[in-house]
Amino acid sequence: MSRGRRAVLAALLAAAGTPAVLALPPAGPSRPDAPAPPGAPVQPLVFGLITPRERDQVLAAWRPFLQAIAREIGRPIEPSIANSPQQVIDGFRDGRIDLAWVGNATALAIVEHGSGEVFAQMLTGDGRTGYQSIIVTHRDSGLATLEQAQQPERRLVFGDGDRNSTSGHLVPLYYAFVKRGINDPRSLYRELRHGSHRGNLRAAALREVDLATANDVELDFFAAEQPALAATLRVLWRSPDIPHSPLVWRLALPAPLRLRIQQAVVDFGRDDAERRILRGVNDLSGFRKSRNRQLITVADLEMFAAWQRVNNDAALAPADKLSRIAAISQRASRLELRLKQEPSLR
Repeated sequence: MSRGRRAVLAALLAAAGTPAVLALPPAGPSRPDAPAPPGAPVQPLVFGLITPRERDQVLAAWRPFLQAIAREIGRPIEPSIANSPQQVIDGFRDGRIDLAWVGNATALAIVEHGSGEVFAQMLTGDGRTGYQSIIVTHRDSGLATLEQAQQPERRLVFGDGDRNSTSGHLVPLYYAFVKRGINDPRSLYRELRHGSHRGNLRAAALREVDLATANDVELDFFAAEQPALAATLRVLWRSPDIPHSPLVWRLALPAPLRLRIQQAVVDFGRDDAERRILRGVNDLSGFRKSRNRQLITVADLEMFAAWQRVNNDAALAPADKLSRIAAISQRASRLELRLKQEPSLR
């Protein structure tokens, strides 16, 4: 990787319950991964989920899939719905989450820490491996273009995504703002709020915000569940394709168990019953094997945005700016090596 791209990459990272839900164990030492003594109950694997939709709805969608994978690998799996991406990141670091479905930015944080690894990628019903970030507005907002939505004199309220969300925050930050010469979206708006995809779509439909981020998959779900509200929305902007969300596992899990999990996941969808389960999860057609390399594009985006913010910060003394950019460049180099190294099972 070139020195400029390395600086770009490193900069962005610097910037940037019901009874059915298993509660995470308290923080502390990692849970033991050695086989249980004969006769002792087998400890379930904890599968973390971050969802912009209702908890019960997501559990109903994912539980049949997780139960089928659990039967295939001979180990119980229990879902745990997190309130934020950071909870899943912390769960991997503390050893309280073993597997998870997360966005690319959250996966990047897990991989960078060294606690987890990408092992599979979602495939949508039409076989696509990507989706798009969007910015929406109310159809009667008077906003027809992204340029109009970025005029400070309008004093608009912007619903940004969670800071650890790929499609809700990172991709719009880079493509809709940084690439247009806007390093700090807060400078454009009377107020900037952070929320989930579903919360943002609802807030824009109810005119609680003037524009908001989400992604096209969540917009489709929103339209199916709340058609009247969704009909009030208009898409102002779409991003280039983003790689679909990965599944990640905790590296401390025994290698034979990880191999069984990966094989069971990528093989799932062989008959009509399994295909119906996949459609219910997220309108999926299946999963394919993946690796940390899937996150390189997201790392590039994060690093570039962070580098831009440091480079254009007028309050920083030149020496401080050079020091921070050097640190970012070093971090980017370490991250690049981690993303490109061979998966632990191969």
